Amino acid sequence: MEKIIYLLKAGEDFQQPAFCEVVLGLLSEDLMKQDNVLNLRVSLSDADVARAEGLKQEHCGPLPDAMISFWVKSANDHRELEALMAPYCSRIEGYLVTESEILTAPSEERQRTPGSMQLCCLNKRADLSDEEFLSIWKDSHGAIAVATQSTFGYRQHVVVRKLTEDSLDYIAIVEEHFPTDAMDSPHAFFDAIDDDRKLAKNRNAMVESCARFIDFNRMNCIHLSEYTIKD
Repeated sequence: MEKIIYLLKAGEDFQQPAFCEVVLGLLSEDLMKQDNVLNLRVSLSDADVARAEGLKQEHCGPLPDAMISFWVKSANDHRELEALMAPYCSRIEGYLVTESEILTAPSEERQRTPGSMQLCCLNKRADLSDEEFLSIWKDSHGAIAVATQSTFGYRQHVVVRKLTEDSLDYIAIVEEHFPTDAMDSPHAFFDAIDDDRKLAKNRNAMVESCARFIDFNRMNCIHLSEYTIKD
């Protein structure tokens, strides 16, 4: 089995919330009809995550309007899946990835996952090798992220290869689930409710850890609403 992540930009004929409705409805139904698709998650930039507008970071390309991720029997036929997405999208970024699920967020099929899902697409610092980036991220940073934030779901993805021409040169894609209040409350985000000292400590620890391996000028970050279509 292999995992694919697609970042989608709405077509000119589809504005929010119409694009969200199409992705969550017609497109998801078409994808689930494919024998190759084993499960499906859809994440959307919709009204439920409007509070997280201030957390967006757009440095190396357009932020997606939606993300689709699924496990497939084989990624060899990925173009057939992209053909289903094409009528609704102006841009399709596809990535074959490996997945490591550090924390499993609660989910129910056809239901919205609580809170918001922070999607971060990363590039490494220029002075690091791929191996050094992965060592820092996997061996120490992940634990720091969990310890300093209110994260209740955490998936790390290493990009194996790009699948579409529009795909950017990311080395990693991260999904982190946060409580609703974390969208516009730093205290909630950094697990420091009513504690300014803990907020400063956790935020500084997280920033310092990220600075060890991430190129902040070549990363994108956005909060999305996640729906599990089939687990």
